[in-house]
Amino acid sequence: MVRLELERIEALELMGMVLAHLNDAEAVGELSPRVPLLMSIRDKLADELRGRT
Repeated sequence: MVRLELERIEALELMGMVLAHLNDAEAVGELSPRVPLLMSIRDKLADELRGRT
């Protein structure tokens, strides 16, 4: 397991990139192995940004 410490602005930037990729994947109906990984990253970032660990 990898653990990263990000500043809030870095986390928000990463969240934006992840959401953009997920939106693209959803638009074309992509179900590649990266989609569940991106969803996991999105969920973990959202929890951290909300202050839930």
